[in-house]
Amino acid sequence: MNSIILTEDEKDVLQELMNVAYGNATAVIAEMLDAFASLSIPNIKVMQVSELMERFNQLKDSSYFFSTQAFMGEFNGESAFFIDEESANNLAKHLELESIEDLDDAILELTNVLTSSLTTRLAQEMDTEVSFALPSISKVPLNEIANVDTFLQYSQVIVIDTDLNFEDQMIHGKIFILTKDESIQWLRERIHTILEALI
Repeated sequence: MNSIILTEDEKDVLQELMNVAYGNATAVIAEMLDAFASLSIPNIKVMQVSELMERFNQLKDSSYFFSTQAFMGEFNGESAFFIDEESANNLAKHLELESIEDLDDAILELTNVLTSSLTTRLAQEMDTEVSFALPSISKVPLNEIANVDTFLQYSQVIVIDTDLNFEDQMIHGKIFILTKDESIQWLRERIHTILEALI
């Protein structure tokens, strides 16, 4: 498939939609963990998966807990949530967890709530609906991330990434929303519909 480029107007509309969705997700997660959370302004870019792998490798050389959750519908793709070991341990302390299994469950629940609240609200803003697969979790060194099945099914993706921070608890994560080629085209068409309504 030919490379897709988003115009500045398209990015601006998507940015506004994401700001609404991320604000909603932040409130849900903060209530879940009973702590103040912030999400950075989303960064939006269409890129080849090989470029995305380079981005992941720049995060750090340490192991990350890495969870994914697929979403289906006219707007479809997968979310990827990264949390490093230090933040994961701080999450365990904050929630007073006693075992690694409990921590895995907490990260999965965090991914599930974050993805569903974020993607559902984004879909609502675009007048569509999505459904979700169960999230999955693994722990991998980032230099092996290119071998994860999640990324082998993509060629180019529109990447929407942000940082999740619980500053007082020293919990930091990074969230990526990945969409497949056909979903990028659908997204552009829907953005143009929104743009035309504004004119």
